[in-house]
Amino acid sequence: MYSETVTALLFEGGQPRPGIEQTLVDLRKLVVLDNLEKLARVPTVDQVMLVSNYPDLVAAARELGVAVHSPPPGPFHFGRTLQALIHAHRLENVICMGGAAAPLVGPEEFAALGTLLKEHKNVVAVNNVQSADIIAFTPARAIDRIDPPAEDNFLGYLLRESGLRRVLMPNSAWINFDLDTPADLMVMALLPRLGNRLADGLRRLNLDLSRLLLFKKLLRVKGSEIGLIGRVGTTVVSFLNQNFDVRVRVFSEERGMKALGRASRGEVVSVVGLVLERLGPEEFFGFLSRTCQAVLFDTRPVFAQLAPGLTEEDRFHSDLGQAERIRHPFARELTRAAFEARIPVVLGGHTLVYGGLWALAEAVLEEAGKTPVR
Repeated sequence: MYSETVTALLFEGGQPRPGIEQTLVDLRKLVVLDNLEKLARVPTVDQVMLVSNYPDLVAAARELGVAVHSPPPGPFHFGRTLQALIHAHRLENVICMGGAAAPLVGPEEFAALGTLLKEHKNVVAVNNVQSADIIAFTPARAIDRIDPPAEDNFLGYLLRESGLRRVLMPNSAWINFDLDTPADLMVMALLPRLGNRLADGLRRLNLDLSRLLLFKKLLRVKGSEIGLIGRVGTTVVSFLNQNFDVRVRVFSEERGMKALGRASRGEVVSVVGLVLERLGPEEFFGFLSRTCQAVLFDTRPVFAQLAPGLTEEDRFHSDLGQAERIRHPFARELTRAAFEARIPVVLGGHTLVYGGLWALAEAVLEEAGKTPVR
């Protein structure tokens, strides 16, 4: 018989290279431990399990009393691992997420997911329609109706297609913030609501926050012109329009490019990428500085089009403005031009122009003592 308890499964692992990739992983581990403690305090979550190949993280989780599953060596497949755990532990109600997928989510949001799974059947709750990082579903055996995906982002969509009723988690900055890139670390360094371990770890990094601080300052200035480029969510643009007296230029494209398989099939086409290709990065950012006072730039669609096969290391060095360390010529040229532009340009991934921007905006309102309009 399958158990009616709610089980939270956190997945965190990989094979990071020494350097910036390892630094990011070290910070993600701190988020995982903070999240494990957070989940342990949620009354509607009955048990928590960590799935990881990091020995130090496994040991720390065990010290917290958390059950651990360490996958065997070799290529990791998210969907098949999840399916095996569901059957091995006879799970019925499952919350699964990347270990660092929700560094800002509070116990109340997790509690609501647990309540949903206990009170309803044949449902799948997700934090994002196209590319979910948090997926809660029941019955867990519904995973047998699909071809389990290699990565978690497409799981919610497949479960809905299998017949489960989709429920969207209440939209907020905290639900949509994920820790994937160095830019996300910079955003978090400017936010409240952090776990103790993560807050300490960020202080030790001594990140350059000057560009983000300028962007944040512009949100407070009436009539400021800000630019958003990449996989920009419409919800965050609406939030800005409701709460700030700024003009927003939005170039949104290729949302869901990973979850829909467009990136892996080489089908990404970016208008901004085409303009960059024609003008060159230096002229592009020169023109951009005539239209905006600051820009948040999710570079991943452009890189997928113009720098296919770009390494994670090069992407991360780009986010930090370390052009001299980037091997790919286009990524190096774009990064140098962005950091030499006449306006502050912040480079990053999807979270930068969605959950990260939203969280920064929430922080500005909180500092001003204002209640957000939602």
